[in-house]
Amino acid sequence: MPKLKVPLSNPKPDIDEFMQIMAGEGQIKRVPLVEYVVNDASMKPILQDIMGRKWIDISDETGVLSDKTKFSKEHREILHAWLDNIIAFWYHMGYDFVRIEIIPLYPGVSIHAADDTASKKGDLKRNWADLVGGPISGWNDFENYNWPEINDDDFYIHRYICENLPNGMGFMSCHAGGVYEHMVRLFGYEKLCFNLIDNPELVKAVAGKVGEITTKYNDYLLKLDKLVAVLQGEDLGFKTQTLIPPDDIREYILPWHKKFAEQIHKAGRSYYLHSCGKIDAIMDDLINDVKIDGKHSFMEGVAPVKEYKKIYGDRICLLGGIDVDILSRYKTDDLKKYIIDVINVCSPGGRFAVGAGNSVPSYVPVKNYLTMIEETINYK
Repeated sequence: MPKLKVPLSNPKPDIDEFMQIMAGEGQIKRVPLVEYVVNDASMKPILQDIMGRKWIDISDETGVLSDKTKFSKEHREILHAWLDNIIAFWYHMGYDFVRIEIIPLYPGVSIHAADDTASKKGDLKRNWADLVGGPISGWNDFENYNWPEINDDDFYIHRYICENLPNGMGFMSCHAGGVYEHMVRLFGYEKLCFNLIDNPELVKAVAGKVGEITTKYNDYLLKLDKLVAVLQGEDLGFKTQTLIPPDDIREYILPWHKKFAEQIHKAGRSYYLHSCGKIDAIMDDLINDVKIDGKHSFMEGVAPVKEYKKIYGDRICLLGGIDVDILSRYKTDDLKKYIIDVINVCSPGGRFAVGAGNSVPSYVPVKNYLTMIEETINYK
């Protein structure tokens, strides 16, 4: 196999051109790259072994992020070094932007963790929210809940990135977790489903509080002059359908996304939505009513990007699309053929960027991730 050319030694990011391509405007000169999340298991060997940078641990155990308002000098140095690595990674991997999200603290949410079985060293964890219950089960819990207060201290990391972006790069971020995702964490999935029938007014009230908090969060994001788009995460589906009935999504969730899109469009930025699973039942709502500018997360067996290009590619941009299972398992030559086929179908007319269909998790071989990047950069 020829030596990979990435990471790039002399990248030439052009965020303005990226946004034009995503809008299907102007002459399409290239196929850009996009990514939602790149796991540490992929970033670490690239930064450390290929780029020669020192890996910085920013796990919860370091305590660096435990107090956003009063970083000690020692912690600030660690934080800056970590952020410098993130910027360097996105820059030298050929992206036109840096994307990061910081999760505001919703107290009492139960998060479970287990060893990541895909980690060869056994040093990674996988986290998930409690499906059965959460801190809100009735009106008394709602009225006494300690809702997070969004303030300027929450955006130190965002500002640092924007102030240290290489020329030509932009910034993407979001409130980590959408209205539905936070409702699942606050109720627990099972109790949310029960309350949709037994106590819909409570569901509406919780959605309203989360929506208000997210709106305020967006207000702060939009103060960042390097912010080009909000790429909002909101997993609404699984393999065969939406996680709650489409009509409930239309009633409780989508009105807030419509407000977010209006808020962000008014500020001259784009609103992209990441949503896993089969959400075909609400795609027209997302495009025609919410007015998303782009969709992220595609899986060959659920939401194949080539099919979405045919149906929706003249109305929104499609972000990612390289199936994670294929990216994980295929040999190099087969992977190249698959990537080129996706690009051939999806890139004409723009409104498409190459990336993993969901994210780059720990079980994607670094070699395969690098192959995806290089095939895209070299595409003619």
